[in-house]
Amino acid sequence: MKTITNLLAAGLLTCFGAFSFSGCAVLLIGAAVGTAVYLEGELESHLSTDIHGAIDATNVAAQQLGLRPVSRTGDASEALMIATDSEERKIRIKLTPDEMNNRITKVKIRVGVGGDEDASRRILAAIERNVGR
Repeated sequence: MKTITNLLAAGLLTCFGAFSFSGCAVLLIGAAVGTAVYLEGELESHLSTDIHGAIDATNVAAQQLGLRPVSRTGDASEALMIATDSEERKIRIKLTPDEMNNRITKVKIRVGVGGDEDASRRILAAIERNVGR
């Protein structure tokens, strides 16, 4: 009986290990709405709205935060806002629909040349507050 239990446990660990190192696990973790990752000066997260809702939320958030848009480009496949803040830092907000679910939009935010995590998170929080309004 102990041998069967050990084999079952080993099998489950093997399956878990294979899943956790596969591309699918990364995809599932990466697509979690509400999870923000700051890497190399850029904050990346996902919004639970299509790209049009994300664009609207970003525009309202920029206005609320006093950001001054320099340019806005985009369509259903990608949107980009370049703005400046009160410190004249360049802010780049890029929106793209999720490849697997068009009701989820990936957002990437960079503040300044090297990035500013706190400022990026404030911008993301403002965008998230305006989703669905």
